[in-house]
Amino acid sequence: MGGYLWAMVAEPLTQSGAGPSDAVLVVAARAGEAWARESLFRRYRQMVYGLSLRLTGGTVAVDDLVQESFIRALKSLDKLKDPQAFARWLGTIVVHTASKMRRHERVLARFGLSRSEPVDADTFVSKTAPPDVTAELHAIYAMLDVLPVEAHVALVLRRVEGLGLEEIAEQMNLSVATVKRRLAVAEQRMQKAMKEPNKKRGS
Repeated sequence: MGGYLWAMVAEPLTQSGAGPSDAVLVVAARAGEAWARESLFRRYRQMVYGLSLRLTGGTVAVDDLVQESFIRALKSLDKLKDPQAFARWLGTIVVHTASKMRRHERVLARFGLSRSEPVDADTFVSKTAPPDVTAELHAIYAMLDVLPVEAHVALVLRRVEGLGLEEIAEQMNLSVATVKRRLAVAEQRMQKAMKEPNKKRGS
């Protein structure tokens, strides 16, 4: 089964072509224009919030993740080679920040200091999703604390966000070969998790 977006996704705040282009906003923000920074935040806050929630399953404070991602992006605008590619570049920052925060949260959990509770998988699943897709999404989020963080992030990017292997490699700053290996492990575990409930019902 290929990637899909049956997970609940918030609508973008602006329609394509409405207002200044991303390139205009990035150039203005680089020049210190506060209105441009605010516009970038308002344009992409829902996208970042949705991606953050899907990547972490609520295992970290999502509002903190959104804030940290925007802070990193706005402080690093000079590193963005193509100003019109802001959205894709911002997504990469969210992926890196989410992975870092998830690893930190796991360390806290080992000492009983975890601050967040995972969100029920039904939060992510559209009511119109087919049964097989619903089962797969439940299996993906049931493995939040089982799979290595990088493997689970790769799985979400592939199965939930619908990204191709090269896109995932770019988002995670990994080679395509490494992404393939991590996905193979994650998908094998996912298929096993999906079969276990069926065995229990048949027993």
